[in-house]
Amino acid sequence: MNRKTIERERRSNMRDLFSRLFSLLPPQPARRSSIPDRLEQATEHINQLRSRLEGLEQRRSQLEEAHRATRTSLTSPVINISEYSNISGMEINLITGSELNLSLSQIIRIIGEEGAQVISLTLSKSGNMNILSIHCQQAAISYINGIDRSRLFQRLITLVQE
Repeated sequence: MNRKTIERERRSNMRDLFSRLFSLLPPQPARRSSIPDRLEQATEHINQLRSRLEGLEQRRSQLEEAHRATRTSLTSPVINISEYSNISGMEINLITGSELNLSLSQIIRIIGEEGAQVISLTLSKSGNMNILSIHCQQAAISYINGIDRSRLFQRLITLVQE
């Protein structure tokens, strides 16, 4: 093989590799980006995925710990609030013993009062445990001040402990 053929093949392989990488990224606006810009986007996307994975692993370990605790005794409520900075969203997980009756309307009201909008809500009952998972995003009105997670946490704890 001559040098030109080898060089053409190498470029073709690189184009294929870039194409495969870029196909894994979330859709971008219609404007064309340079390869270095797209590589920077790929790096950011990988870092966001890594951050989300760490949050999910932490959540899983908390859920597993709560599950082990509920097998032996009644559990005190566990609340976890995780933020996703890249999409101005958050996830609220609440684990309680089954003896506690949750007022979903009050929980949703508190979340709304704190500046978030509920996107989805899942309630699971497993044995002697309630698991509530709420996905929220920051409401348009709260973009200026943001959401005070500690205040939201305290209000939910107070509601659950009443």
